[in-house]
Amino acid sequence: MTQQHSLQGRVVAVTGASKGIGLALVRALAAQGAAVLGGARDVSGLQETGVTFQALDVSDPASVAAFASACREAGVDALVNNAGVGTFKPVQDITPEDYRRVMDTNVLGTILTTGALVAHFQARYGAGQGSQVVNVTSDVSGRTFAGGALYTASKFAQRAVTHALAYEGQAYGLRVTEIRPGMVDTYFGDTQQGEAHKAAWLRPEDVADAVVYALTAPAHVRIDEVLLHPTVQEVAYP
Repeated sequence: MTQQHSLQGRVVAVTGASKGIGLALVRALAAQGAAVLGGARDVSGLQETGVTFQALDVSDPASVAAFASACREAGVDALVNNAGVGTFKPVQDITPEDYRRVMDTNVLGTILTTGALVAHFQARYGAGQGSQVVNVTSDVSGRTFAGGALYTASKFAQRAVTHALAYEGQAYGLRVTEIRPGMVDTYFGDTQQGEAHKAAWLRPEDVADAVVYALTAPAHVRIDEVLLHPTVQEVAYP
Protein backbone atom coordinates (compact mmCIF):
# COMPACT_ATOMS: atom_id res chain seq x y z
CA MET A 1 0.00 0.00 0.00
CA THR A 2 1.37 3.39 -1.01
CA GLN A 3 1.83 5.70 1.95
CA GLN A 4 1.95 9.46 1.99
CA HIS A 5 5.23 10.68 3.44
CA SER A 6 3.96 13.63 5.46
CA LEU A 7 0.95 15.36 6.86
CA GLN A 8 1.96 18.65 5.27
CA GLY A 9 -1.02 21.00 5.16
CA ARG A 10 -3.18 18.83 7.46
CA VAL A 11 -4.72 20.15 10.69
CA VAL A 12 -5.04 17.57 13.46
CA ALA A 13 -6.57 17.87 16.94
CA VAL A 14 -5.31 15.65 19.77
CA THR A 15 -6.84 15.20 23.22
CA GLY A 16 -4.82 14.21 26.27
CA ALA A 17 -1.85 15.94 24.70
CA SER A 18 0.19 16.98 27.72
CA LYS A 19 2.32 13.87 28.34
CA GLY A 20 2.86 10.23 27.50
CA ILE A 21 1.25 9.05 24.28
CA GLY A 22 -0.45 12.40 23.71
CA LEU A 23 2.77 14.39 23.82
CA ALA A 24 4.50 11.87 21.56
CA LEU A 25 1.55 12.21 19.21
CA VAL A 26 1.64 15.97 18.84
CA ARG A 27 5.39 15.86 18.30
CA ALA A 28 5.14 13.15 15.63
CA LEU A 29 2.28 14.89 13.83
CA ALA A 30 4.05 18.25 13.83
CA ALA A 31 7.24 16.59 12.59
CA GLN A 32 5.22 15.25 9.65
CA GLY A 33 4.12 18.78 8.75
CA ALA A 34 0.70 18.94 10.39
CA ALA A 35 -0.61 21.94 12.26
CA VAL A 36 -1.63 20.46 15.61
CA LEU A 37 -4.11 21.55 18.25
CA GLY A 38 -3.34 19.81 21.53
CA GLY A 39 -5.89 19.72 24.30
CA ALA A 40 -5.29 18.70 27.92
CA ARG A 41 -6.48 19.61 31.39
CA ASP A 42 -3.14 21.22 32.25
CA VAL A 43 -1.23 22.83 29.38
CA SER A 44 0.88 25.19 31.48
CA GLY A 45 4.47 25.35 30.30
CA LEU A 46 3.88 23.25 27.18
CA GLN A 47 5.65 24.52 24.07
CA GLU A 48 6.16 22.48 20.92
CA THR A 49 6.92 23.73 17.42
CA GLY A 50 3.84 23.45 15.23
CA VAL A 51 1.52 22.76 18.17
CA THR A 52 -1.06 25.08 19.70
CA PHE A 53 -2.09 23.94 23.17
CA GLN A 54 -5.47 24.68 24.73
CA ALA A 55 -6.95 23.72 28.08
CA LEU A 56 -9.44 20.88 27.61
CA ASP A 57 -11.45 18.72 29.98
CA VAL A 58 -13.08 16.18 27.68
CA SER A 59 -15.77 15.40 30.26
CA ASP A 60 -16.91 19.03 30.47
CA PRO A 61 -19.29 20.09 27.65
CA ALA A 62 -18.32 23.77 27.91
CA SER A 63 -14.61 22.98 27.71
CA VAL A 64 -15.20 20.66 24.75
CA ALA A 65 -17.27 23.33 22.99
CA ALA A 66 -14.44 25.86 23.33
CA PHE A 67 -11.89 23.37 22.02
CA ALA A 68 -14.14 22.36 19.11
CA SER A 69 -14.61 26.03 18.21
CA ALA A 70 -10.84 26.46 17.98
CA CYS A 71 -10.66 23.28 15.88
CA ARG A 72 -13.27 24.52 13.44
CA GLU A 73 -11.59 27.90 13.16
CA ALA A 74 -8.27 26.19 12.37
CA GLY A 75 -9.93 23.98 9.74
CA VAL A 76 -9.22 20.70 11.48
CA ASP A 77 -9.53 17.63 9.26
CA ALA A 78 -8.65 14.94 11.80
CA LEU A 79 -9.33 14.28 15.48
CA VAL A 80 -7.33 11.92 17.66
CA ASN A 81 -9.20 10.97 20.84
CA ASN A 82 -6.35 10.02 23.14
CA ALA A 83 -7.39 11.28 26.59
CA GLY A 84 -7.82 8.41 29.00
CA VAL A 85 -7.56 7.38 32.65
CA GLY A 86 -7.65 4.07 34.48
CA THR A 87 -8.60 2.66 37.86
CA PHE A 88 -7.88 -0.97 38.65
CA LYS A 89 -9.82 -2.58 41.50
CA PRO A 90 -11.91 -5.65 42.24
CA VAL A 91 -15.56 -5.10 41.37
CA GLN A 92 -16.61 -4.81 45.01
CA ASP A 93 -14.19 -1.92 45.58
CA ILE A 94 -15.29 0.26 42.65
CA THR A 95 -16.96 3.44 43.87
CA PRO A 96 -19.38 5.73 42.04
CA GLU A 97 -16.58 8.30 41.97
CA ASP A 98 -14.24 5.80 40.29
CA TYR A 99 -16.94 4.96 37.75
CA ARG A 100 -17.65 8.58 36.85
CA ARG A 101 -13.96 9.48 36.55
CA VAL A 102 -13.14 6.61 34.19
CA MET A 103 -16.34 6.52 32.16
CA ASP A 104 -16.64 10.31 31.88
CA THR A 105 -13.09 10.63 30.53
CA ASN A 106 -12.78 7.53 28.38
CA VAL A 107 -16.31 7.16 27.00
CA LEU A 108 -18.19 10.42 27.45
CA GLY A 109 -15.06 12.35 26.48
CA THR A 110 -14.81 10.49 23.19
CA ILE A 111 -18.50 11.05 22.50
CA LEU A 112 -18.51 14.75 23.40
CA THR A 113 -15.34 15.71 21.55
CA THR A 114 -16.23 13.77 18.42
CA GLY A 115 -19.85 14.88 18.48
CA ALA A 116 -18.82 18.51 18.67
CA LEU A 117 -16.98 18.16 15.36
CA VAL A 118 -19.36 15.95 13.36
CA ALA A 119 -21.19 18.89 11.75
CA HIS A 120 -17.81 20.33 10.75
CA PHE A 121 -16.78 17.03 9.19
CA GLN A 122 -20.09 16.81 7.37
CA ALA A 123 -19.56 20.31 5.97
CA ARG A 124 -16.11 19.27 4.78
CA TYR A 125 -17.68 16.33 2.96
CA GLY A 126 -20.15 18.70 1.31
CA ALA A 127 -17.15 20.68 0.07
CA GLY A 128 -15.54 17.56 -1.35
CA GLN A 129 -13.10 17.00 1.54
CA GLY A 130 -12.67 13.96 3.75
CA SER A 131 -12.00 13.78 7.48
CA GLN A 132 -10.64 11.27 9.96
CA VAL A 133 -11.17 10.26 13.58
CA VAL A 134 -8.63 8.08 15.36
CA ASN A 135 -9.52 6.68 18.78
CA VAL A 136 -6.64 5.45 20.94
CA THR A 137 -8.22 2.74 23.07
CA SER A 138 -6.35 -0.34 24.33
CA ASP A 139 -5.83 -3.99 23.54
CA VAL A 140 -8.32 -4.59 26.37
CA SER A 141 -11.13 -3.15 24.29
CA GLY A 142 -11.68 -6.81 23.41
CA ARG A 143 -10.68 -8.68 26.59
CA THR A 144 -10.62 -8.26 30.36
CA PHE A 145 -8.81 -9.45 33.49
CA ALA A 146 -9.15 -9.55 37.27
CA GLY A 147 -9.11 -6.03 38.67
CA GLY A 148 -9.81 -4.57 35.26
CA ALA A 149 -13.60 -4.47 35.26
CA LEU A 150 -14.01 -0.71 35.22
CA TYR A 151 -11.17 0.17 32.86
CA THR A 152 -11.91 -2.60 30.37
CA ALA A 153 -15.63 -1.79 30.47
CA SER A 154 -14.74 1.74 29.42
CA LYS A 155 -12.58 0.45 26.59
CA PHE A 156 -15.24 -2.01 25.40
CA ALA A 157 -17.62 0.95 25.33
CA GLN A 158 -15.12 3.15 23.52
CA ARG A 159 -14.65 0.41 20.93
CA ALA A 160 -18.44 0.24 20.44
CA VAL A 161 -18.57 4.02 19.97
CA THR A 162 -15.74 3.76 17.44
CA HIS A 163 -17.53 1.09 15.43
CA ALA A 164 -20.86 2.95 15.48
CA LEU A 165 -19.12 6.14 14.36
CA ALA A 166 -17.50 4.26 11.48
CA TYR A 167 -20.92 3.09 10.28
CA GLU A 168 -22.41 6.58 10.62
CA GLY A 169 -19.40 8.43 9.25
CA GLN A 170 -19.23 6.49 6.01
CA ALA A 171 -22.18 8.59 4.84
CA TYR A 172 -20.07 11.75 5.07
CA GLY A 173 -16.62 10.55 4.13
CA LEU A 174 -15.31 10.06 7.66
CA ARG A 175 -12.61 7.43 8.02
CA VAL A 176 -12.51 6.01 11.55
CA THR A 177 -9.62 4.06 13.08
CA GLU A 178 -9.12 2.38 16.45
CA ILE A 179 -5.55 2.14 17.77
CA ARG A 180 -5.27 -0.67 20.34
CA PRO A 181 -1.91 -0.65 22.14
CA GLY A 182 -0.82 -3.17 24.73
CA MET A 183 1.54 -2.24 27.57
CA VAL A 184 3.04 1.23 27.04
CA ASP A 185 5.68 2.95 29.15
CA THR A 186 3.80 6.10 30.21
CA TYR A 187 2.51 7.77 33.37
CA PHE A 188 -0.71 5.76 33.14
CA GLY A 189 -2.30 4.48 36.34
CA ASP A 190 -0.39 6.94 38.53
CA THR A 191 2.95 5.34 37.62
CA GLN A 192 6.11 6.96 36.33
CA GLN A 193 7.48 6.75 32.81
CA GLY A 194 10.82 4.98 32.60
CA GLU A 195 10.37 2.58 35.51
CA ALA A 196 12.69 -0.42 35.25
CA HIS A 197 9.93 -3.03 34.82
CA LYS A 198 8.65 -1.17 31.75
CA ALA A 199 11.94 -1.26 29.88
CA ALA A 200 10.69 -3.68 27.19
CA TRP A 201 7.20 -2.20 26.88
CA LEU A 202 5.99 -0.14 23.95
CA ARG A 203 7.17 3.45 23.84
CA PRO A 204 4.70 6.32 23.38
CA GLU A 205 6.38 6.94 20.04
CA ASP A 206 5.36 3.45 18.86
CA VAL A 207 1.72 4.35 19.37
CA ALA A 208 2.26 7.73 17.73
CA ASP A 209 3.72 5.96 14.69
CA ALA A 210 0.57 3.82 14.44
CA VAL A 211 -1.60 6.94 14.48
CA VAL A 212 0.54 8.58 11.81
CA TYR A 213 0.21 5.39 9.73
CA ALA A 214 -3.56 5.61 9.90
CA LEU A 215 -3.66 9.31 9.12
CA THR A 216 -1.31 9.05 6.16
CA ALA A 217 -3.09 6.19 4.41
CA PRO A 218 -4.20 7.12 0.87
CA ALA A 219 -7.66 8.65 0.67
CA HIS A 220 -9.18 5.46 -0.73
CA VAL A 221 -7.92 3.40 2.23
CA ARG A 222 -9.47 3.17 5.70
CA ILE A 223 -7.38 1.57 8.45
CA ASP A 224 -10.11 0.07 10.64
CA GLU A 225 -7.85 -0.81 13.55
CA VAL A 226 -4.24 -1.33 14.56
CA LEU A 227 -3.45 -3.80 17.38
CA LEU A 228 0.13 -3.61 18.66
CA HIS A 229 2.00 -5.16 21.58
CA PRO A 230 5.54 -5.27 22.94
CA THR A 231 7.10 -8.62 22.11
CA VAL A 232 7.42 -9.41 25.84
CA GLN A 233 3.65 -9.29 26.31
CA GLU A 234 1.90 -12.65 26.16
CA VAL A 235 0.29 -13.38 22.80
CA ALA A 236 -3.47 -13.28 23.27
CA TYR A 237 -6.02 -12.57 20.59
CA PRO A 238 -9.43 -11.17 21.60
